[in-house]
Amino acid sequence: MAMSGQGGGDGTMLSEINVTPMVDVMLVLLVIFMVTAPMMEKAKDEKRKVDMNLPVTKKNANKVDVSKTDKLILEVTEDLQVKIGDTVLVDCKANKDGDDPARFEPCFDEIEEKLGNNPKLKEDRTLYLLADTEIPYGFVVGTMARIKKAGVNSLGMVTNPEYLAQGDDSETSK
Repeated sequence: MAMSGQGGGDGTMLSEINVTPMVDVMLVLLVIFMVTAPMMEKAKDEKRKVDMNLPVTKKNANKVDVSKTDKLILEVTEDLQVKIGDTVLVDCKANKDGDDPARFEPCFDEIEEKLGNNPKLKEDRTLYLLADTEIPYGFVVGTMARIKKAGVNSLGMVTNPEYLAQGDDSETSK
């Protein structure tokens, strides 16, 4: 609020809101949406997504050779099989399709129970997670949450799973 300079200094207050900064912000947001909207594509299930290629690194200070580690590696395959080594802990393939966010809860409960009963995991409290790039994001996050609930203190993510298929340098980071 400011004193009105007009009217001979009669001491009246000017009570107008300055909307110029708000208009500037709104115009910037409009431009951002106009630029990003054409980059988005419509998927078959009518959800929009942005196609991204995430970086692949070979140099990592926390690099661990997965083939030579004695730690457990929990693998989540493209068809939502959760396994350690060749042993399938949970098969959630039947729950893959659908829109209900709670459709994976029975799988998560079973993952938590089986990991909580694993004697090696109880001793080490360390686990590496290798998840296929084609599985739903929510499944990976839910699995990670249940891994933590099962008592794992140190969860490492195995990155660059394509190296495992090629037999090349595999990497994990904590």
